[in-house]
Amino acid sequence: MAEWTIRGMCGEDLADIMEVARLSLPADPMCPELFARRVFLDQNFSPATALVAEHGGRVAGFVTGFVRRYPIEDMPDDSNRSWITLFAVHPDARRDGAATALFDHLEETLQEMGKSSVLVGPYVPNWWVPGVDEKEYPEAIEFLSKRGYSVVTRPLSMDSDLVAYRRPQWVSEKEKSLTGAGVLFHDFRPEVIPALFGFLKREFPGDWQRHLRATCQRILQGEYSRRQVQVATEDGEVVGFAHYEGERFGPFGTAPAVRGRGIGAVLLCRTIEAMRENGLHNAYFLWTSDESARLYSSAAGFRESRRFALMKKEFGG
Repeated sequence: MAEWTIRGMCGEDLADIMEVARLSLPADPMCPELFARRVFLDQNFSPATALVAEHGGRVAGFVTGFVRRYPIEDMPDDSNRSWITLFAVHPDARRDGAATALFDHLEETLQEMGKSSVLVGPYVPNWWVPGVDEKEYPEAIEFLSKRGYSVVTRPLSMDSDLVAYRRPQWVSEKEKSLTGAGVLFHDFRPEVIPALFGFLKREFPGDWQRHLRATCQRILQGEYSRRQVQVATEDGEVVGFAHYEGERFGPFGTAPAVRGRGIGAVLLCRTIEAMRENGLHNAYFLWTSDESARLYSSAAGFRESRRFALMKKEFGG
């Protein structure tokens, strides 16, 4: 096996990283600008955990590891964890020790930092996908499993053809029934901001507030339509919301106390209809559970497009 030099990632590595990613991550195409935004500009980026494997002056593999130095708004403390958002090795360098050298170095560093575990995928704010694609990268899952990583959950991505979408009759009947019972559905308006963000702080503390704040700011600046944020209220309180940006649907959620009443289905369809009216032909989201997928499928025609293994390794000692 080759002798690999493992060192911290730097800007001059970007071209080599892009070539490795192009050849090794066919389901996840990326440009240098996207990589730079999600890795180099992340406030937690550090060359101590973002590593490259080099041999003969050539970068043939990389891994982007993160530890949280700056907390996410209202999110419970997760400073004992660490994350891997991407890793890849050039096809010509596989089974030559590059991935093993990268992970040996990274895991040793994470343990020295006092981290209790490392997860592959679900890092906020700058995650790519919620795990390892089971269909596209089975060799990566095998590699991780041999290193002691286990599958925690199997999230899925879904897509919907908006051209073919038609609102189900049962959703219209549910909206009429809920409206008659005092649940109000409406587009974003400035007056709802305090109640909406109070709701998010209570029910969904963390990164969703950042997403919604950025969208609301752009609505107020006239760059986005008010229909990009849908809100449900009952007795003057926000009980649910839905949001889209471009073709990406979400975040989206309802208060636990009102789930099962159909409020989420109505918000979902109102948002999908706003996307259609804005000329979009497709809607997607990257992460949901099998339980939630049933609602997306029955109300808005979403179909599974990718399945992931969210994997985790616990560090002993």
